[in-house]
Amino acid sequence: MAYVHEIKFFIEDGELYAALFDNPPFFCNEFWIKNVKFKELGVNRLPKNVQLDKKYKVDDLGIRPFHATKPEFDFIDSVAETAWKTGLKLI
Repeated sequence: MAYVHEIKFFIEDGELYAALFDNPPFFCNEFWIKNVKFKELGVNRLPKNVQLDKKYKVDDLGIRPFHATKPEFDFIDSVAETAWKTGLKLI
């Protein structure tokens, strides 16, 4: 389970996106979660003085860290749940 602690806004193909990051573990510089379209965040406009392509701590933008999941985590959780349910049937 990942929580968004940092965010970076950027434009790709003429559309505004947000790159979401969690706090990195000790062995790397960053922990990218995923990119989402800006409108999917439920926000109408960028906060004042926010620059594109610059990473910000969400706390500095007045946002509390929020849950976001890497697609790989969703897949692993789904596989684990299926294996558990199948295992219970075999018992």
